[in-house]
Amino acid sequence: MGDHDEAASQLATSQPAARYQDLAGLRTLVVGASSGIGEAFAIAASARGAAVALAARRIERLKPLADSLNGFAYELDVSRPREIEKIVEDAAAALGGLDAVVFTSTFLPFARIHDTDVTTWVHAFSVNAVGASHVLRAALPHLSSSSVILIASSHDVGRPRAGVAAYNASKAALDEVLRSWRGEHPELALIRAAIGPTTDTEILRGADRHLLAELYSTWKDHGQIPSQMSAVADVANALASLVAAARDNPSVVAESVTLAPRHIN
Repeated sequence: MGDHDEAASQLATSQPAARYQDLAGLRTLVVGASSGIGEAFAIAASARGAAVALAARRIERLKPLADSLNGFAYELDVSRPREIEKIVEDAAAALGGLDAVVFTSTFLPFARIHDTDVTTWVHAFSVNAVGASHVLRAALPHLSSSSVILIASSHDVGRPRAGVAAYNASKAALDEVLRSWRGEHPELALIRAAIGPTTDTEILRGADRHLLAELYSTWKDHGQIPSQMSAVADVANALASLVAAARDNPSVVAESVTLAPRHIN
């Protein structure tokens, strides 16, 4: 039998494609799980059999979710490196190691660039870029040999829009940080997921409504408003499938994936 025939035979006798939906036993830390994509991912991963440890600032929201998923909840501000180190170690101990780390925490301040102060710039970078990198640094000693890392970025990187300069710049910095991680640790299955506009993410929580109205008008004039947004459950399930595929196909990784809204009639 030739190499081609042997490969075809192996594919024909392999388990069905549905196995790539399975996360049974995957020891997973989800950072940013108190709402939005992180919360939805935790629910999707648990439904597929993953054991989950959840971390976020709002422990009052996180604890009931973790309880419902038979998981663990940890209060964490990712702008504080010492907290990251302690919580990652505690989560790894609770789960018995880490097979997956998913980072969805984000800080999105809405402000015109001339109104964005130094404190806002620094906090955006400390959460969106440095925080993500430090979570990965803290997790590194606890990762299994087949571990998967998924970091949420933004599909707006390189597409500047008014009012979100600190967010976009910090996400661009995150992308460069992830390239360095990938270059120095090619053994890691490291996925950058650039996520487009998504429903039910609380991304507008606390924003000035008058400013948002102005920005929305500007975005509309520049064709930057999609006709509809992605459903948060669909985004979460797509991310879970990426993690499952990376685990089950150890010789390949989807290094950078964009999840954008698709118009449905």
